[in-house]
Amino acid sequence: MTVLSFMMALVYVFEIVNRALPLRVPWGMSIDFVALPVMIAFFVLGTRYALATGVGMYLILIIFGFANFVGATMKFASTIAMVLVLGLFVYVWSKKRGSPTLPLLLVLPASALALAARCLVAAFLNYYWAIPIFLAMPIEDVINTMFFGSIWGFLAFVSSMNLVQGAIDLALSWTISFGFLRRERPAPAT
Repeated sequence: MTVLSFMMALVYVFEIVNRALPLRVPWGMSIDFVALPVMIAFFVLGTRYALATGVGMYLILIIFGFANFVGATMKFASTIAMVLVLGLFVYVWSKKRGSPTLPLLLVLPASALALAARCLVAAFLNYYWAIPIFLAMPIEDVINTMFFGSIWGFLAFVSSMNLVQGAIDLALSWTISFGFLRRERPAPAT
């Protein structure tokens, strides 16, 4: 409970920093460190604790976040997609090998699939829900205005933003978890 409380407090601190030094795209997505505590909780404590930290992040972002409900929902959904894919890898590996330790050679493909899941969730939610609500325009108008009338331009842009954010979340959380906190294993049991 203490570590979860600390992680949720970090979410709040990172959101304050994000408000002071925002790096945003036109519809509100930000490149930030808000989900970093969720990913650290995954690497240090496991999937269940990361999910609990994610729920705390969601509540904090709804109350204090820049984009309120829309931004909080998008951050939560994209982060939890990554946690669930990584957690599934750890679960399958621990059942197959009897070891809760995911080898580094599997962390990399698991991370790639987690990033792909993040991009799919973000593209789906942005297309059908977030962008039309946030910009108060039909998605077709947004695509014609911002993406030269191309769904591929839309998918490429949303995916590139989410790949960057997801890679930052994964790389920094993994480095903090194993570079500074402990070195003995690259992923916890679920």
